[in-house]
Amino acid sequence: MGTHIPDKFATLLTATSSRDFMEASLEGHVYVQSLLFEVAVPVTAMIVAALHGPTSDEVRLRLLDELGACVGGESHWTEIEAGAPEIEIDCQIAAREGIWALYQEYASGHAMMARMILDAVDTDRERFAYFDEKLIGRIHKRRKHS
Repeated sequence: MGTHIPDKFATLLTATSSRDFMEASLEGHVYVQSLLFEVAVPVTAMIVAALHGPTSDEVRLRLLDELGACVGGESHWTEIEAGAPEIEIDCQIAAREGIWALYQEYASGHAMMARMILDAVDTDRERFAYFDEKLIGRIHKRRKHS
């Protein structure tokens, strides 16, 4: 399972149209609704790596959306039976490797999605509270000017 994921991921990174994004969806391959398969852990690492590189704004948003699904889901029943009851914990650990890229997204890009992910993955609650206090005002200002 998952041998086709690198091709799907490459399609996602180069997506420019709605059709491209639909074809690149990880839904049904990495997770079904909020239920994760074991491939979610390496995919999480791939997403984190991609967030460190240049991508279009649309692709970044989609990457964050897919990352949110990985860190916020739970193991599919088949994975639980196979001995992997907490895939989401492994995804959260993998996402922590990109903690500063996520904070950068919070500060400058897709603030609400990045905030949700950071709330799930950053175990340093003092750091999260500090940045949250500093950055949440930016979100409110952006909304007022939109």
